[in-house]
Amino acid sequence: MNRRDLLKLLGQTSGGVLAASLLSGCQPKSVELLLLMDLLNPDKPLPAHITTPLKEFYVQSYALPSRVDAAKWELKIKGAVETPLTLTFQDILQAPQETFYLTMECIGNPSGGNLIGNAQWTGTPLLPFLKKAGVKAEAKEFAMKGADWYETTLPIDEVMRPGVRLVHQMNGEALTAEHGYPVRIIIPGHFGQKQPKWLVELEAIAKTKTGFWENQGWSNTAEIPTHGMIRQVQEQRVWDKRHQVTLDRDGDAGWEKGVLIAGVALDRSTPITSIEVSVDQGATWQPAEQNRPESPHEWTLWRHVWTPKAPGKYTLLARATSQRQQQPLNDRNGKDGSSGVLQIQVTLNA
Repeated sequence: MNRRDLLKLLGQTSGGVLAASLLSGCQPKSVELLLLMDLLNPDKPLPAHITTPLKEFYVQSYALPSRVDAAKWELKIKGAVETPLTLTFQDILQAPQETFYLTMECIGNPSGGNLIGNAQWTGTPLLPFLKKAGVKAEAKEFAMKGADWYETTLPIDEVMRPGVRLVHQMNGEALTAEHGYPVRIIIPGHFGQKQPKWLVELEAIAKTKTGFWENQGWSNTAEIPTHGMIRQVQEQRVWDKRHQVTLDRDGDAGWEKGVLIAGVALDRSTPITSIEVSVDQGATWQPAEQNRPESPHEWTLWRHVWTPKAPGKYTLLARATSQRQQQPLNDRNGKDGSSGVLQIQVTLNA
């Protein structure tokens, strides 16, 4: 089905039910993000990496997952280039390979939401192929198209960075159909909106244009802001749909022994320099312990042990600071990616 047929089908569907199911944006794969960490023991260091299992990784969809035969798959590099190229899957596999960690997030992820995951990816840099094609001086953007006819654009310089890769593996396994098999593009620093799956076309264009989600009002740059989020309170996972926690005083997870608060933080291009935690609605802040990933494009893991003095009701906040900016407490423009702070409500029983 091409894009015209898809849109025709959507227009003929009563009430837009099919449209809602096909053009569904980002969907979580699990209501409980797998990020439990035994971190109350200060002698146990924070792990260098935590990856999200494929069964837990959120899925971003423009249409139904494409079923692509790797033996027939081709990527066309065309438009304002000196030498148009057509790459096969074997060309991708035979090129120099790199394995790296990168955190993917949906631009529609609400503050503290579950539409985020970290993976170890394997693929090859795109830049050598673009240099071989010879991008002409008049080219302003690359229009990137997937086999599902999803299209988005980015400036030439963004796509020609050394860190942009064509990947075919995720957590040591071939990409699944819903994650872009056989090949998707990874463009660090951007939300998933700018990283098409089932990539089949890169067209260098001399005039700027906007893609599907951008025409719905979403950001045309889709750059990841500095933001952190609480993922765990004691032994309980928390996120935007589960942000109330009740703890007893006694027991193995009793609050009198200390309360673990842990989570992740991310920025589009610079390392996270600090994460701070507040238990009094932002009146005061305490520094959290964090790891230091080699790449700023992988989430930073952090933890803080809170020692409450009395039972009662508390509001927990966590904010991140990068080399670029400090996370705001509120973000009213969710169309460019939510960077606000989710409030976690905690009740400590007497």
